Amino acid sequence: MNILEYETLLASIITLFSTLMGFWIKNKIVNQQESPQKKAQRQMEIVTSKNEEIYIFLNEFKQKLNADRAYIFEFSNGNYFSSGLPISKFTCTYESVSEGITTECHNPGEYRVSNFNEYIKEMIEGKPYILEDVSLCQKVLLKELLIKKGVKSIYNFPIKDIHNHVIGFFGIDYVKQYYKLPHEQIKECSFAAQKLSGYLKIEK
Repeated sequence: MNILEYETLLASIITLFSTLMGFWIKNKIVNQQESPQKKAQRQMEIVTSKNEEIYIFLNEFKQKLNADRAYIFEFSNGNYFSSGLPISKFTCTYESVSEGITTECHNPGEYRVSNFNEYIKEMIEGKPYILEDVSLCQKVLLKELLIKKGVKSIYNFPIKDIHNHVIGFFGIDYVKQYYKLPHEQIKECSFAAQKLSGYLKIEK
């Protein structure tokens, strides 16, 4: 066997070995991939961990501002009306309340955006919605809802995703007394809404 034949044979062996190693590594990776059950379990672990972080955050913030209720509402699109328009809703997904205060999360209903359009429109535009005295609210349906919940003062702040789209809002309620938040604490609430945006993002 001359040198050229030897080099050709060696090159063929190396190529075959590389190919076989490639198949072996690929099969090993495929076999190590998560099963649907494991993936679902991992996602559940991520979600429950995020939930815990959010509840701790809301509880600490509520206590810091001496509020009676701290919460997150998220927007969603359900079914469609016969006209073809989406039924846009907002639902309380996280909440921390003080002792003796009723919880919003126990409310099985979802609020339709169309019924509270002026109220939601301001936050969709990126503005906070603040009522130091709910009795002075000019929005009839909203006023009725807040009075029914026993709210005296309300502070809501839009939560935006990384694309600057409003996906919900963070809020604190004062039920036991009227309360005027200082400007610095209102700024803190706005920063809190930004931080909550990161908490709500779930990695795949």
